[in-house]
Amino acid sequence: MVKKLLKFLWIFQEKKHKDDFKVTRKYRRLNPYNPLTYITILIIILVGFVMFGLVGFWKEVDLRNPFRWS
Repeated sequence: MVKKLLKFLWIFQEKKHKDDFKVTRKYRRLNPYNPLTYITILIIILVGFVMFGLVGFWKEVDLRNPFRWS
């Protein structure tokens, strides 16, 4: 439900890719051109600090670049 809402607001982008073996993969990223994305990132960071604390936040959160296709 949350993913559908994020896709509806254009915060979350998906791209489908077929390789040579006809395997379809979905690549996802945050939309870097939407200002709501940056507000969402701030909310995620604040909620992460409240839920996990400072030490737990560094252990639980993936800190790779969210704007790259992965």
